[in-house]
Amino acid sequence: LPKTKCVRNTLRTLHPINSSKFEVEMGEEEEQNDDFYIDEFGEEQDIDDEQELDGDEDDNEPGGDEGEVVDELGGGGGGADGVANKSYYPEWSWDHTRPWVAIRRADAYSDDQIRQLAAQDVVMLEKANGMKTHGSIEKGTLAAAKRIKALNSKVKILFYLNSMVHYGGYEANDNWNDEWAMRTKENDFYKWRDRLLCYDHNNTEFREWWIQRGLEMVAHDEIDGVFIDGIVKAHARYLPVKNHGTAYLETANELRARLPAGKILIGNGLRALTTNPTSFLDHLDYLDGSYLEGWMGLDGTRLAPTLDLMSYALKIGRIIMLNAHPLHYDTALFNRMKSLDRRYYYIGEEEHIGFPLGYFLLTVATHSYFSCRTGVDANPKELTVFDNTRFEAVMRKLGKPLGDYVKESEYEYSREFEYVKVRVNLENTTGVLTVKDDRGEEL
Repeated sequence: LPKTKCVRNTLRTLHPINSSKFEVEMGEEEEQNDDFYIDEFGEEQDIDDEQELDGDEDDNEPGGDEGEVVDELGGGGGGADGVANKSYYPEWSWDHTRPWVAIRRADAYSDDQIRQLAAQDVVMLEKANGMKTHGSIEKGTLAAAKRIKALNSKVKILFYLNSMVHYGGYEANDNWNDEWAMRTKENDFYKWRDRLLCYDHNNTEFREWWIQRGLEMVAHDEIDGVFIDGIVKAHARYLPVKNHGTAYLETANELRARLPAGKILIGNGLRALTTNPTSFLDHLDYLDGSYLEGWMGLDGTRLAPTLDLMSYALKIGRIIMLNAHPLHYDTALFNRMKSLDRRYYYIGEEEHIGFPLGYFLLTVATHSYFSCRTGVDANPKELTVFDNTRFEAVMRKLGKPLGDYVKESEYEYSREFEYVKVRVNLENTTGVLTVKDDRGEEL
């Protein structure tokens, strides 16, 4: 993995704007609609999420110029091979938009759901997987991974590991010590939402426990890597332990150094227009890539800068996994739909998927993956839309790009591929995907 030099004004160089107007303190933003919201920590949460974890409710907290590239990241792990060797990366081609999914089910997936997951390029098995059937999240995750791999050995499967929030349901918690948790100045436990213990990466015993959780899972052939969630939280200024982000980075770099060759490390890292001067680009020094959520911001102000973040990451050989939600749809009408087929058809209409997919396609390059969903819970009663292979717009023929994206006006962007033309408007969040035939003529 090539190491990126963290330059304070990287994004201001890439995308000149009045940054001071839009930068916000991490932890102060909140965006709400009928399906999900951006919580006080800048991460996506599903509404009415009622999974039980050891008596706790799970909050579904996953939720121009390139800059200077300097020497390669040395020592251990999958990154030791450098960016030139991507043989351990997920499958990728220009045939169509490449799908990925984040998913969980507290009991066991149906055979049909396993077939759907096996059709993805990347599957991130979220927390709360299989513990009701198998007794722990680790066992449930591994059981699901084995079933998926039996149908498609090429799909890459990631184990979920939160960097800051102590969730129940894990077998590893048998060896957890509450004394490792972060405390306030008053020596009380610092808790997320007043109930979930917070990790403190300054504690070396905790570090070893946390790292071993990841290493034990990737020791299984069916687990291709680790997904680290909550990276933004590790650097939050409101934490009672100051400069905690430095301690987290030490833990993360040690995990990377000890990760077996060929295993993937993805993080929920990149976030435009926060008080972090590099939008967390420095985390790409140890990560193979980044998941992106909350990329629209409170009023769309993150849209253009996030294009720069994704472009930069892809140019230096990192993986991008964009998480999106359908837009401009009637949630009351959608919730009344009792047919999952009907829900997929409705969400797949261009009015609803056109903008998130078009936005993604503006910067799509080798090893960028797309997911548009209504939730992560695969419990059948939830009727969750998560399988992007069922969207015609995602699976239609794409072809190689005929160039980079073009900024047509202040808010209008476009890009053309062999078989698709893309045009999006960042102000009204609309997208038009025009299909072309084999001669390049619009249909």
